[in-house]
Amino acid sequence: MHKLESIAENVRECQKCELCETRIKAVPGKGNFDADVIFVGEAPGRNEDIHGEPFVGAAGKRLDMILEDTGIDRKDVYITNIVKCRPPKNRVPSKKEEESCNDFIKQEIEIINPKIICVMGNTAYGTLLDGKEITKNHGKIVEKDGRKFFVTFHPAATIYNQKLVEELKEDFRKLAKFLETKDEPKQYEERRCDYCMAKTKHEVVVMPKVVTRKRRWLFKCTECNHERWLQPYRTVAESLY
Repeated sequence: MHKLESIAENVRECQKCELCETRIKAVPGKGNFDADVIFVGEAPGRNEDIHGEPFVGAAGKRLDMILEDTGIDRKDVYITNIVKCRPPKNRVPSKKEEESCNDFIKQEIEIINPKIICVMGNTAYGTLLDGKEITKNHGKIVEKDGRKFFVTFHPAATIYNQKLVEELKEDFRKLAKFLETKDEPKQYEERRCDYCMAKTKHEVVVMPKVVTRKRRWLFKCTECNHERWLQPYRTVAESLY
């Protein structure tokens, strides 16, 4: 059994909060276990509660439409929620309910290890990034704890506010463009930083495009941020690192 299948079983049996008393079915994440992107929403709605799958109701149809519009195949992504059970009357989940599900979302992210995590809506934004005012910050890539997060609206918001449809589509186009970019080869050699000899394997970026009239190149340690201008001769560089 795959680790994510095991997590799904734990979600279905979970009784960590009072939502287990009102739900029909708990809703674990679903999708490609090797996805480059994880979409994270708030919580299941009525249709999700009935079927036990994420984003199969009106918000799910809106998400499908926007994914198709931007050329992202739903079969290639993984979709989940911060809270795995439906809050009564689709209210906003409480902090206790979010905290009860924290381990599930953390495990999903760790196991899949995606290229980027798409945070949809205020609840996911607040839980994963401590963020506020998504209207001002949507369409941006945020880095936290070594991971990349993409911030956007929840698809359900476009149902109640049609003006957000084009904004959400534009956000998803940015996300699709990011997913299309291939990982570029690292422009560094693993050497000891001449400023921090006690620490090994610092990444030293060589920036040959930054050349002065005296023909000097910039070498920069990405871990401690020290910089040094050097003549572009390997023997000189090796003598210093």
